[in-house]
Amino acid sequence: MVLDIKNLWGCWREKNYLNYKVYFSFMPQSPCIRTATLYDFERIVELERLCFQREHAYSRRQLRYLLTKAHSMVLVETSDSEIRGFVIVLFRRGTTVAGIETINVDPVFRKMGIGLRLLSAVEDHLRKDGIRTIRLEVAITNAAAIALYEHAGYHQVMLLKKYYHFTHQGSRDAYRMIKRLG
Repeated sequence: MVLDIKNLWGCWREKNYLNYKVYFSFMPQSPCIRTATLYDFERIVELERLCFQREHAYSRRQLRYLLTKAHSMVLVETSDSEIRGFVIVLFRRGTTVAGIETINVDPVFRKMGIGLRLLSAVEDHLRKDGIRTIRLEVAITNAAAIALYEHAGYHQVMLLKKYYHFTHQGSRDAYRMIKRLG
């Protein structure tokens, strides 16, 4: 097979090879945000472990429930077929409020705008579903997450004393943050 050098910068090239259409990728794929599936489960568990200490992380069982049974939306961002981050949102039918349960970005890919893109995608989906307010809770010690949420337009509305409880590490306070969707 001969490569067409002029077209190396195109993302996809179609070639006919023995009457089969074959697609070749010459450039890294652009980031894509899509709904998570069960095929993504192991990577979601892996990211949860990378982003949170064991005691603070959701268990496999909890994550499976959030992905398959809860009234939730789980979005992942992929690039080159690798999941780089995900967000889980819970909501109840008949209400106009949804809650961000967790958002995780692989530490290798942080500071690349993935968290903002995931939040924006969630907000777009929720707006279409008639959701008017998104709320979340974040540990007051998680400065990076607080900065991300503030940059995305969320604001603190309440301090929740001893919101997070840990078996061997006591408790931690959290902020409740909200964003109104227009």
